[in-house]
Amino acid sequence: MDGWQTGGSAPARPMRGPSLAIRIGEAFLFLVLLTGFYVKSQQGQDQPTPYDILMVGTVGLFFLLGLRLPRGLGWPAALWGLVVIGYGIGAMDALFLDRVKPSLMVTVYLIGSFLFFASFVYADPARRLTQMFWAYTAAACVAAFLGVGGYFGVLPGSESFLVFGRATGTFNDPNVFGPFLVAPVLFLGLKLSEARSLRALWMVAPLGLLVLGLLLSFSRGAWGNLLLSGILFFVLTLATSRSPRQTFRLIGFGALAAFIMVAVVGVALSSPKVSALFSERASLTQNYDTDPQHGRFESQARAFQMALDRPFGIGPAQWAILNNLDTHNVYLHVLVAGGFLSGLAFIAFLLMTAVRGWRAISMENQFQGLLIVVYAAFIGHIAEAMIIDIDSWRHFYLLLGMLWGAVLAAERRGVARRQMTAPRAAPGISGASAAVSGFRV
Repeated sequence: MDGWQTGGSAPARPMRGPSLAIRIGEAFLFLVLLTGFYVKSQQGQDQPTPYDILMVGTVGLFFLLGLRLPRGLGWPAALWGLVVIGYGIGAMDALFLDRVKPSLMVTVYLIGSFLFFASFVYADPARRLTQMFWAYTAAACVAAFLGVGGYFGVLPGSESFLVFGRATGTFNDPNVFGPFLVAPVLFLGLKLSEARSLRALWMVAPLGLLVLGLLLSFSRGAWGNLLLSGILFFVLTLATSRSPRQTFRLIGFGALAAFIMVAVVGVALSSPKVSALFSERASLTQNYDTDPQHGRFESQARAFQMALDRPFGIGPAQWAILNNLDTHNVYLHVLVAGGFLSGLAFIAFLLMTAVRGWRAISMENQFQGLLIVVYAAFIGHIAEAMIIDIDSWRHFYLLLGMLWGAVLAAERRGVARRQMTAPRAAPGISGASAAVSGFRV
């Protein structure tokens, strides 16, 4: 596996399957991702969940087994490092110092999980992306089942799966529960579009459950996230289709997916309870968005003014206490906390991810469809981030890691393919090229 070190190419080794230890580690990570459906904690408390505790052990296990960070993660890691440095600079003048350390620890942990997931996927992208998506989808189905069952009151303790009449499943916030279900919806859509047998239609049931759970979260951001990522997924999948037969199957799947969603929404809206809340939530703005004193938009304006007044930031976990309201915009959230250093580094990282991901999709490989799924979900999330803070969402860093691991693997294969097809250069020229290539990151 490719590490941070630079140098010549390692000698070719015969292909062989993963060792028993690696397979045990992969099975353990699968179980860890299954626990990702449970992220409830006491409101306002930075409490680790079972997922967090198990994840720390899993990361250590894999690095003991020889996992290495790909050298291509250098720039993403550096940009995240600048975000953390900006937070530290802003924290020097923080008013609520007791909130700084827990917030920084959470940020560093989440960045570490992103780097781990990227390294894990990079080592064997097609197989590991599939493993991770199945685990993620199973966890999402558990969360959706509990959210839907709680909403209709058919489970013991149903009220614990609701907040203000909205489904949350095993999440604190319906606005996190809803987006958590988006990527699994796209993944099941991909598997259905690739199906070659009617037996694959069993996936219609979990797909419908996920769509219903997302609907009952009554999260406008999650609805928009699914719409945008779904359209992007469909367009990119069609654009990379390799045969008329595959294109036909994709169009057929698109029609099936649209029918499933319309049917799920139609059945749900037949309930007066669902219909009433849907009518209330379906508008673009709510009263708390436009309130001139305490509205979301007014809060964002105050946050931007604070960023201009304090260009080095005010420290993490400070603005919500000072303002009695979150920014509801992750870009302003990072900007206020860490100043322009953190804000610009964060935006640069997302732009780099979007550009590199877009390029990697055009590189033909066996995990191209999975790359499209995670890229579309990423774009949906960073668009939704305009109206909500996503910097502490565990599944967002999972998506980032899956995306970067796949991108770096696709780029590695693209370079290898070009080297195999390139004409052999003269000795002098090849020696100069090798000297220059030593400086590549």
